[in-house]
Amino acid sequence: MQKQLRPALRKAIALLERHGYRYAVIGGLAVSHWGQTRATYNVDIKVLVPDTDYPAARAAIRSAFPQRARPHVPDNPLIVDAKVAGVSVDFLLAVPGYEENIVTRAVRGDLDGLEVWICSPEDLVIQKAVAGRVQDWQDIEGILIEQHGRLDLAYVADWLQQFAAALEQPEILSRYQSIQERISATIASVNHEPGW
Repeated sequence: MQKQLRPALRKAIALLERHGYRYAVIGGLAVSHWGQTRATYNVDIKVLVPDTDYPAARAAIRSAFPQRARPHVPDNPLIVDAKVAGVSVDFLLAVPGYEENIVTRAVRGDLDGLEVWICSPEDLVIQKAVAGRVQDWQDIEGILIEQHGRLDLAYVADWLQQFAAALEQPEILSRYQSIQERISATIASVNHEPGW
């Protein structure tokens, strides 16, 4: 983790824990934990809001961190963008349904000496496949390589099938399956090469 992100993450997590909000670190920090390290300059946190009381959650976060990270962007009721210790932090408020899984399935892990809840690698793959940017697919590849043999692939495929159908984007599932199969085949061939 870049040195400047640590104080921001620590303060953001301390606020959420003080208010009793469950959360999961997502985005680039989670990718570096589960996949291949890459530069990221902001912090993304998915927050589970009890009783979907979004106004109370927004007020608690904004009270602690009044400066917006992107004041030129229209306000989004499900995102609280804040400057925390000079770093952009996005608190993404989970909506009922799949997004709750991101938080409830999070695992406790170490990010540069900070013990935090981190999005599971499976849910990270799902989120990134649905987002579908070039960087997201590169991140997915890194996660599938680093976590090969340790992922619940049935869980990933099930959710991607549901999202592909709901969004009418079958390529979400087919592209993921293509990458996953290619990586599995490559790893299998490397593991079966005769020794020198």
